[in-house]
Amino acid sequence: MTISIEKRCRFCAGIAILLYSLLFLFLGLSRHWGYLTSINDLGVADQVVWGLLNGDFFLNTSQLNRPIVWLGFHFHLINLLFVPLYYLVPNVIWFILAHAFSLSLSAVPIYLLARRVLRSEPAGLLWMTAYLTNPTLLNTAAFDFAPIVLTVPLIAISLLAVEKSNFRLLMLAALIILLCKEHLGVMVAGFGALWWVQHRRWKGSMFLILLGAMHSIIVMGLIMPTFSPTDTHIMFGENLDYLSRYGWLGDSFGKIFQTIVFRPIYTIKMVVLEFGGVKYLTFLLMFFLGFPLAAPQFLLPGIADLMANMLSFNPLPRSMLAYHNVTLVPMLAVAAIYGIKKISHRPNWINRRSSFQLSVVVLCVSMLSGYFFAPLPLPGARNNFAPTHILQWPDPYIDTIRHELGPDASISVQANIGAHFSQRKAIYRYPNKVGMVDAIILQLESPTKNINNIPASLIKEREYLANVLDGYLQMDRADYIDSIESIIHGKAYGILLWHDPWLVLTRNDNIPGLQKDVAIKLLQLREEWNITGNND
Repeated sequence: MTISIEKRCRFCAGIAILLYSLLFLFLGLSRHWGYLTSINDLGVADQVVWGLLNGDFFLNTSQLNRPIVWLGFHFHLINLLFVPLYYLVPNVIWFILAHAFSLSLSAVPIYLLARRVLRSEPAGLLWMTAYLTNPTLLNTAAFDFAPIVLTVPLIAISLLAVEKSNFRLLMLAALIILLCKEHLGVMVAGFGALWWVQHRRWKGSMFLILLGAMHSIIVMGLIMPTFSPTDTHIMFGENLDYLSRYGWLGDSFGKIFQTIVFRPIYTIKMVVLEFGGVKYLTFLLMFFLGFPLAAPQFLLPGIADLMANMLSFNPLPRSMLAYHNVTLVPMLAVAAIYGIKKISHRPNWINRRSSFQLSVVVLCVSMLSGYFFAPLPLPGARNNFAPTHILQWPDPYIDTIRHELGPDASISVQANIGAHFSQRKAIYRYPNKVGMVDAIILQLESPTKNINNIPASLIKEREYLANVLDGYLQMDRADYIDSIESIIHGKAYGILLWHDPWLVLTRNDNIPGLQKDVAIKLLQLREEWNITGNND
């Protein structure tokens, strides 16, 4: 009995999605167990949901070194969906699972849409594969959890809904998208504009545009200022180091809008010359060979994320390593699919190359670039995060530390291990609050093979590279060693636990004889990390 090509393609698509789900899950788990996750991302989500179960409304203490309501920092109402899961098992693994499956399952709507638009089952499989091998998607899978990643399958579903003229499905996806971050009202309004361009149905279009506008006004103008410790969005503020992404434009949404509208030359100059805007746009388009430009209407929902990334003073959102661009990938893929269909039907265009042939070229580019930029130790791959160990398992000593400290101790914890201890009312990023907290938790080894100082140009602005040791520590490594030496030779804290590489210091304990062992370890780190003398 002969199996049809449609069934073979669907079977291959199912296998591919399963394999990529396992790959993305492996990347997420090994990253967390290998101490590459951050107190700023996964640790924040963990403390927020734990706090909701323990009587603290969207609690966060690590970002501003004091208790704040996280809704004043980011509108991540989607975290409420994790509360029932935490009621069953309070563990960050839920976020890692959601992160991995959101990325892999988002390929299903891409497959269905490409099959429908290009009228070919093999084309659907081809585009799904090109999507899954996209470098941004791969590196996002190996990055920290961020609630906005949960919108990726919803964006793909929304695009499929537009293609199928299914307004109810689009509306349902849009409502969930609005729960994920403060600026996504603009995305929903973009889907309203796309609905009008594709179908000329003004009622549905206006409803989505008004819904997105109302969301932006209520969230950005009312909810966030109410809960924000600075009375505005944190990233609009000044003197907040790397958090002040948009302070150069103004300290409120209104002032930022005025700067963009009334000082366009200044804004364009900063974006193009200082922030590398042209390079960033080229990076976004090159994996799809520029084909999205042939159907730019499908990029309308991405305006919010595109502007947020391009206007950011912090360069991280424009990096391939970060998750900030992942919401644009399904839009770019769908725009490229429509663009190729449009181009391939032009008479005499490159001898009328078929849409399938052009799609094959995109697949080849995506697979080659995906391999080159893969966050894996493959021959010739960049492996940007470069974990010290590839295969990682949970460290049982973490439970020992938790038991010794108890659930109520306030702690200052090394940034890259903070997500392992964030289920408590007071947790701060080391060296913040040293001298005030009950305990200090450190892990004296590098989680990455990338042991490099931050370039002087970035130190000046207090920005950190995400994939080097200093970035994981969120401080200069020489300062890190100096600070620990100062603490162990001081009188404020004594050593409670020393189990190489784990070091736990508390106010009321000091096990004799361990200072020398820790001092020897710090000298070894100075040599391994190429630190000579004091901070150089």
